[in-house]
Amino acid sequence: MRYHLELVRSLVEPDTKVDQLSIAEEIPLNLGKVVFILFLGVSVSIVQAYYGLHTSGISHVITNYTASQFELAKLMIGLGGVLDALVSPLAYLMFTSVWFWVFLDETHYRQAFVVSTISIFILTIGNIALLPFEVLLGVQSATSPFALGVLAHLWTTNEYYIHFFGQLSLFFIAAMIYQIYAFSKIAYTRKWFLIVITVLAHLIMIVTSVFLLFLSNFLSVDLM
Repeated sequence: MRYHLELVRSLVEPDTKVDQLSIAEEIPLNLGKVVFILFLGVSVSIVQAYYGLHTSGISHVITNYTASQFELAKLMIGLGGVLDALVSPLAYLMFTSVWFWVFLDETHYRQAFVVSTISIFILTIGNIALLPFEVLLGVQSATSPFALGVLAHLWTTNEYYIHFFGQLSLFFIAAMIYQIYAFSKIAYTRKWFLIVITVLAHLIMIVTSVFLLFLSNFLSVDLM
């Protein structure tokens, strides 16, 4: 049996598609679907760059630059967003695929790759859902109405805490739940262990993201 990756159907009929994945004898990586997901993410980042979103971090230094220098800085931020839209999903895909393949002995790498592909599709849907709030209301991803960052903003002004909780969105949790559900049917392992390694994998990625934000701010201050 050859498995066919169907992104939308995998979310609408997860039981059917996971059952197919668990018994499939041939599982193509289907990189075309990965490229499609990346295209969606890049499209979102281009819209964000067009409207000058996520430039609040440099607005306080606008008087230090000429108009052309400030526009160049906005362009660089926009290009950085496009690069992040390419690198972050790929890093998530590669890391989680290898992670589950290593920790779940009964799971083949291609099965883990398919599950992770569907997970980044869920996360991309989250980015698309947030876009109208960003464009129309100026909401930032860290204070998304779909995430805990907006609550963290009520009790702290520390941007690293806000960034941390801002990544705990409904879509982020949905991606984890999908992975737990899928691997619970694919791999013969204890449910508690599966939950632990799933949460741990995503916690590692969030902490890494916060560290990169800290490093970015540190370098920005150092270069100014």
